[in-house]
Amino acid sequence: MPNNNEILCRLCREVGLDMTHSADFEVLSQAICDSTGEKLGVNTLKRLFGFKTDKVVPRLSTMNIIARYLGYTDYESLIKDLGEDADISLFTPIECLEVQNLEAGARLRISYEPNRELMLTYLGDFQFVVDMVKGSHNICKGDLLTISQLAVGHRFVVAHVIRNGEDLGAYESAKFKGLETVEVIA
Repeated sequence: MPNNNEILCRLCREVGLDMTHSADFEVLSQAICDSTGEKLGVNTLKRLFGFKTDKVVPRLSTMNIIARYLGYTDYESLIKDLGEDADISLFTPIECLEVQNLEAGARLRISYEPNRELMLTYLGDFQFVVDMVKGSHNICKGDLLTISQLAVGHRFVVAHVIRNGEDLGAYESAKFKGLETVEVIA
């Protein structure tokens, strides 16, 4: 096994394999499906174990499936049970911007596939105004967006899009690969 991550160790023990061969991941994928009724792809499992070098942060839904396979109700229950001293570093999201810590007037640039880019100005209270849009036909310059979190590798979720005083409702994008960049530029 490539490291000492506690969750990966538990997965190995549960499936009864060292996860050193490609076929091991197929067995684990099938065992997870048989146990939970939910599928995790072989490539997803290989990424978790470091056999694929893609820099992808696992989605919460993936971690919830793994937790259920290990006998927990969800990922949060699993990490609480492991305690603070457990090595779960592979599963800590990175590049997450805490919106509540931004100062009004902060400018952000976010991008996601296919060739989408937004420049936003933070107004406070989780509200952003769109300053520039490239590649999107759904979000427009001048829209007011309510956003609580922006994280690389995770979906772009907007609780409310307000255009010309009208609340258009929620908006979600970057569903497959997540946000590529989230950066404060000023």
